[in-house]
Amino acid sequence: MTDLNEAIQFFESQPGMDKLFKLLRDELLTHRRIKGHVKLDGFSLIELESIAHFFQVSIDSLKIKGRVDLEAFNRKLDSPPFNGIDLTQLLEAYFDEKLLTLSTKEERSLYLKRLEKEFSLLKDWLAYLRTHSRDVRWIHDMIEESSHQFEQHVLYLSEGIRLLPSRPIRLSVFSQIITLDADAFQPSSPLGKLWLHVLAETKRLHAIEPIRLPENRKNEDKLLKEFNLFREDISDSVTVANLFAETQTGYHPMWEAAVHSRSVLTVPLREVIKLTAVYPAHETGIVYVVDDPELFTRILDEVPSIPMICTKEEWTCAIWEVFDRIEDSGFNIRFIGNFTPEGIVRAEELLLHYPTQSSTWRMDIPTYLKSRNLNEYLSDKDCELLDKHHLDYLACLKDEMRDRRQAGYLMNVADDLINELKTYYNK
Repeated sequence: MTDLNEAIQFFESQPGMDKLFKLLRDELLTHRRIKGHVKLDGFSLIELESIAHFFQVSIDSLKIKGRVDLEAFNRKLDSPPFNGIDLTQLLEAYFDEKLLTLSTKEERSLYLKRLEKEFSLLKDWLAYLRTHSRDVRWIHDMIEESSHQFEQHVLYLSEGIRLLPSRPIRLSVFSQIITLDADAFQPSSPLGKLWLHVLAETKRLHAIEPIRLPENRKNEDKLLKEFNLFREDISDSVTVANLFAETQTGYHPMWEAAVHSRSVLTVPLREVIKLTAVYPAHETGIVYVVDDPELFTRILDEVPSIPMICTKEEWTCAIWEVFDRIEDSGFNIRFIGNFTPEGIVRAEELLLHYPTQSSTWRMDIPTYLKSRNLNEYLSDKDCELLDKHHLDYLACLKDEMRDRRQAGYLMNVADDLINELKTYYNK
């Protein structure tokens, strides 16, 4: 019985439920949330039997308790045959009226203050809503329409902030984790629009600044990307060379053909998620991850059989999906990045996610000293970025970069790198 109308018909047929629902509604309006209890004084034996049957308890135990808790009633609605019908939703449909509306600014301010205490991760955002500025009128309309529904949204928003991913993940997967609904956080939905508003608040530099929602899809994607969230999009892809892949039915013919023809393959996320395994097409069992697309091209020109992935100096969901499948297949990943704060951060993020199967290659002090650009200096802000992660693995290199305050680029030592790789792959 998942249909709300069917549930109403059921309760209308049960003795005493109309009387009980009126008491539940009054208690709900008193606390303005699903809280409290109602006494069963004045209920006849047949009415008590109906309520006991709903809770699946004996009439004697119900008489001893002498009351019905709103939270217990709501929990019971979460089990078959009702399967998740909310008590507020049920009462609103039963009485054909909106409950828990907050029509005045004072009511909404007190309501938001309570939410600030309960959801500390959203404290600044909720405080901003209490200013009642014109740009959040649409949110106050949501609260006025149903404060209960809005509070459910706030619960999901708080969980979303708590579980923000440290690596790129598809928005639908993230939404499924938080709400059990893959579409709930889509920007076109009420919750999705609130989610963008919360993320925009998080990006504010100062509390006096207004919160600005993205004006178009491109800016929505940009904001989501800053928090490692990606919509399924054909532009989210990974560029690979000399890698085999498998699906549930066996070898993937496109990847296999690319290996045999020495072709570079750019694969969108929608195709990557169909793969069950990815692994190098070489006996060394190593996949090189090259941050710089120009270096990737140079290496491939001279060492055409080397298994590689090009990140183009940014992570995508498709890249992480391929990394996961390489790890599951039992092979190793080696990162080759420039000696810039951004390159170091990306290297450390990879090491953190795959501590037993990833490492860096030629990201050492001697290579850094040879690759330095003597005309480019790191700012104080650049040096601060080096402190984003604290791994002993690259600690000495980062100290050297802080001391010299210079960036290094592997294209300056490309010939050295290529000559070394040739000894492994051009035999």
